[in-house]
Amino acid sequence: MQTDLDNIQRLLDRFKRKVPEGTEYQTRLTEEFELILNQRFTDYFLQICDIIDLTKDLTHMTRGSAGSSLICYLLGITDVDPIKWNIPVARFMNPLRDDLPDVDIDFEHWRQHDVMERIFKKWPGKSARLSNYVTYKEKSARREAAKRLGVTGNLPRNFKYENLGIDVKEAKRIEKKLLGKKRAISKHCGGIVMFTRQLPKSLISQDNQILLDKYEIEDLEHLKVDILANRGLSQLLEIDSITKLEHYPETDEKTSALLSRGDVLGVTQGESPAMRRLFRAIQPKSVYDCVFATAMIRPVAMSGRQKASMFQDWSKEAVQDSVVFEDDAIDIISDIIGVDMYEADMYRRAFAKKNDEKILEFVEKLGNHPRKQEAMAALQELSGFGLCRAHAVNLGRLIWALAYHKAHNPEDFWRANLKHCEGSYKRWVYQCEAHRRGIDTKPGWWQRGFIKNCFVKQQWLERVEFAGVIANGRVFKGKNGKYVTFVTLGINYGQYIDVTIQKPFGYRDGDIIHGTGVIRSSNNSDYIQSTDAKLFTLSEWTNKRTI
Repeated sequence: MQTDLDNIQRLLDRFKRKVPEGTEYQTRLTEEFELILNQRFTDYFLQICDIIDLTKDLTHMTRGSAGSSLICYLLGITDVDPIKWNIPVARFMNPLRDDLPDVDIDFEHWRQHDVMERIFKKWPGKSARLSNYVTYKEKSARREAAKRLGVTGNLPRNFKYENLGIDVKEAKRIEKKLLGKKRAISKHCGGIVMFTRQLPKSLISQDNQILLDKYEIEDLEHLKVDILANRGLSQLLEIDSITKLEHYPETDEKTSALLSRGDVLGVTQGESPAMRRLFRAIQPKSVYDCVFATAMIRPVAMSGRQKASMFQDWSKEAVQDSVVFEDDAIDIISDIIGVDMYEADMYRRAFAKKNDEKILEFVEKLGNHPRKQEAMAALQELSGFGLCRAHAVNLGRLIWALAYHKAHNPEDFWRANLKHCEGSYKRWVYQCEAHRRGIDTKPGWWQRGFIKNCFVKQQWLERVEFAGVIANGRVFKGKNGKYVTFVTLGINYGQYIDVTIQKPFGYRDGDIIHGTGVIRSSNNSDYIQSTDAKLFTLSEWTNKRTI
């Protein structure tokens, strides 16, 4: 009992915020203390606090589920108040799980290496950077099997052993043996592992990398924290290093108007073509709408929408019943089968981890429940890569803050963007946009009047001829199994149009796309649907239009 009281006091002594008034906060605080004590997490939280104190001269933000914890908020690990944002703790700490909570900390991108070096210097021989192992997948295993049997040169994408003149049976044996085996090693993007005892020097490389990946560390139950680089945070702090994310106004007319017209180029993590269209569709009125959009646009929250390239229905009616956050799935499971949020989260994790045994157990509990189909659909949709509410809150607030500065302080916004960010579009797009706001940028063709003969002109009714410079592109696989290429084209100085090409299209091999298509409109966004697009280099296009 005394030990428990001592551990509580150790945590209380590190609180950087006062506990807000209200029974809801007191109840939640008691619940989390019980979880921490029962799971012996005290030292874990104190270690994270030590890292935060080590970087107290820097600004950080958390991503992931850490914002689900009130104690993390009070300790200053995160600035997300889970009570205010209605976030359950189960997504972060769960007594039914045997692994440590996961804390991901974002710093300015150019500070990441500095933070890691501080940790290694503070805990020499007890801290190291994690490794990433690349394993053989089906395609790489097939290629390796062919090469081991003497095949040389470049192999076609969908080659067959039978056409290579090799022993097919032996090739299949080698391929099967290689699947899942490690074939390369690299550094984890930000994973740091902490040990309680000094490590043998033989386990750590000269640049402080340990030959263990995150899965091996989880199995060994060592403390792991991700020190990550966030260019959006760098951009925001370059503009305003004083105002905290939590202190930006939750509503603002100019910010709302900017987001509603999709004017988000340069807003890191909120500027993708899909996000532009989503903002136009939902007409954001507050920071919460950015939080909602952040989770909704991810490739898993599929209720009420299809992939972004398909120009799905984003109307309020279509998305109002969507399972957007992983926390929503926890609520649904808890409500349907009558379990607490911790057990409900274990069933959610079963779908995410593809735990067939646990999934079968859940299906049996559902029986013939009238909401069975709803529950199964929600869990399957979130099984790839869903967002917990805490993660979406952090990203959504960052998007809102950057959009706020773009609306109110465009010159500083664009200077910070050019200095720190590598976004969804080609570099010339940002240079062009900055130049339009009076910022001196590196001279380019766009500065001399853009590209001659880029246009969208009417042919007949909705049919148009178009030509534009490739600003962004991606190839998607539609529900019917057919591929669709989605590109954003610059058609004039500061003007852009989205185009879907109804086939795989090698847009990376050229500069300009020319074709005909039909103007379509969806959710306050226009786009061109084309089937005959052609690709040109800049010189080819110039010669073509001058002949």
